[in-house]
Amino acid sequence: MSDSPAIRRVRFADFEADLRSQELFRGGASVRLPNQSFLALVALLERPGELVTREELRVRLWPGNRVVEFEQGLNAIINRLREALGDDAENPNFIETLPRRGYRFVAQLTPDTQNLPTARVASPPPAPPTDVVLPRPRATQLAAGIAAIALSLVLAAVWWALRPATEAATTRPLTTLLGQEGMPALSRDGESLVFAWDGETGSPGGFDLFARSIGSQRLTQLTHSPAVAVAAAWSPDGGRIAFTRMSAIDGGLFVIPATGGTERKLADAVLTQQSLIQPAWSPDGKTLAYPAIDGTGSQVIRLLEFKSSQSLALEPAPKCWHAGAPAWSPDGRQLAFLCMTSVAVYGVYVAEPRANSAPRLLAKLQGFPQGLVWVAAPSRLLVANDSGDGGGVWTLELDGTLRRPAAAEETLGMGLAAGNGRIVYTRSRQVIDIWRLQIDPGPAPPARKWIFSTREQLLPQYSPDGARIAFQSNRSGSPEIWIADADGTNAVSLSSFNGPLTGAPSWCSDGRRLAFDSRESGTSAIYVADMLERVPRRVLTSQSNLALPVWSSDCFWLLASDGREALYRVPAAGGDAQRFTMQRSYQAALVGDRVIFNVADPAGVMLWTKPLAGGIELPLPGMPRLDYADSWTANDAAIYFTNIGESPVSVYRYELATGRMRMVAALPNVPTTLGGLGLAVSRDGKSLLYTHTEDSQSDLVLMTPGK
Repeated sequence: MSDSPAIRRVRFADFEADLRSQELFRGGASVRLPNQSFLALVALLERPGELVTREELRVRLWPGNRVVEFEQGLNAIINRLREALGDDAENPNFIETLPRRGYRFVAQLTPDTQNLPTARVASPPPAPPTDVVLPRPRATQLAAGIAAIALSLVLAAVWWALRPATEAATTRPLTTLLGQEGMPALSRDGESLVFAWDGETGSPGGFDLFARSIGSQRLTQLTHSPAVAVAAAWSPDGGRIAFTRMSAIDGGLFVIPATGGTERKLADAVLTQQSLIQPAWSPDGKTLAYPAIDGTGSQVIRLLEFKSSQSLALEPAPKCWHAGAPAWSPDGRQLAFLCMTSVAVYGVYVAEPRANSAPRLLAKLQGFPQGLVWVAAPSRLLVANDSGDGGGVWTLELDGTLRRPAAAEETLGMGLAAGNGRIVYTRSRQVIDIWRLQIDPGPAPPARKWIFSTREQLLPQYSPDGARIAFQSNRSGSPEIWIADADGTNAVSLSSFNGPLTGAPSWCSDGRRLAFDSRESGTSAIYVADMLERVPRRVLTSQSNLALPVWSSDCFWLLASDGREALYRVPAAGGDAQRFTMQRSYQAALVGDRVIFNVADPAGVMLWTKPLAGGIELPLPGMPRLDYADSWTANDAAIYFTNIGESPVSVYRYELATGRMRMVAALPNVPTTLGGLGLAVSRDGKSLLYTHTEDSQSDLVLMTPGK
């Protein structure tokens, strides 16, 4: 045992790495950095100027040699580290890549040892080999070498204290079918799997249930009614499978023998939130918990007694927009569920149905919930969360302690299952691009791919003069706001929060200011950026959880949704928020002095209107119901909307002045629905932008927890 100066912070350029709290700072401001990326940074800081091999990083980040797909995981970890540092792999200021070998930290370090307590270092590991060393002036080699050795020893000791206490989980692909697989469910013994698959064609709305054993590739098709979404749960005895089906034709809660056969409907249920529709059996097999839309348009949890088919609604959680993904505790006394409280903000709640207790909040998360399960040993919850900056399966203790996954996924798909020590989740990959269609009267050129990358492009918005397009994209690794020229070229990022979802851009009529939403502060909030400054500033208001902003024509007001109840009117400069709509709505467009907004009910989506100054809100006369909530856009003269029930998909124009309607174009491909938020029209009505999913693949992954 020996004493050594405790280096708490290491400085390089304008960054500081706090080795105790595992935080990175730039100019005093915290920089968001995932845990494994920080550990990779520590490994590089220990040996500045030297090669740190990929194998050394593998051992460091995943002890015990128990991680598969290491190459992809390490690349993602280093990419996130580079993004946090603003570094360029081609012209690095901090992290240099040595192809097929590893990485080298190339910036100068300044350890901070002033006024810090000493730390005991127990048997520090030997200094690592020095394969490659950056050249230094001869006069400073000795001093620099001593400093590097001291820093290396202290950083090694810090890593030893921060190293993972347990072996990492192993993961391996469970399904690799063409198309999309999701919504897995495991039998209690963990040997049998049922899941949703849209078949080899990957056709929209084509999901059925398929079953197989874990050790076999032989599939048994259980259902033969293709649906928008379907999710299942095994009965405790393994003899039956309950499932929910999201379909305009025959939606509800059903049961079918585990070996296949005739399905039986247990209850009608209208479902809207696809990732939350999975049902759950109680451990005694007597009760089914499932989600369903109630009379107010919210999705609630219902409890159905299997023998009598009688059901009742669970007491809702406060400020809950959509509840779902129920999960019973192993003893059957508690029921956990997820509850959306705003756009990309949700909570995990626990209730005791037999005691009629009010739901208790365990934790809040940012991102898109993809599943919830309860595991028995030890009793805790697992949450599949797709946060936008790296998703994964989180661990939630019953005291509210929430732990991020050791290894992040690029994107998670829908569904999470557990059984007998096995965990199955959905790994997803989706490419969405923005297309442009000219809609001038008369012959028009065909639609063209306009803004694209290997990731997602969403929510395009023309600037008032038509010279620029704002859009949301995760091409940099996290969802951010981007600005491109009108022809789709020269895209540059406006935001760089490097964290949870940032999106929904909206132009002010002056063409200089852009409003958008972000969860950078820990909740949904509205931000405004001036194109000259390019510095986002949060709009401070009395209402929390606001998202999807749009400007009034004079740019004095912003209309935004709280994600569950209504639209609010907020001064663009900040101040008191006033509830604007009585009807439940979350998307709006401002046309002159009127607000157009969507209102969803079990029968579909209607568009309503109300004066911005206040007054009566009424449905738009003659406006047909829409297929989904984000299938429309507007300019000063008309509303444009799609009908995906037609082939090819048609675009219609509804004249605001007269109420007349006509078809203006046919799309060569299907627009992205439910979350694509993809339609935009130029002010002159000559160009239409829409999003199209170029590729969508998802597979099931089997995870065995570490020891």
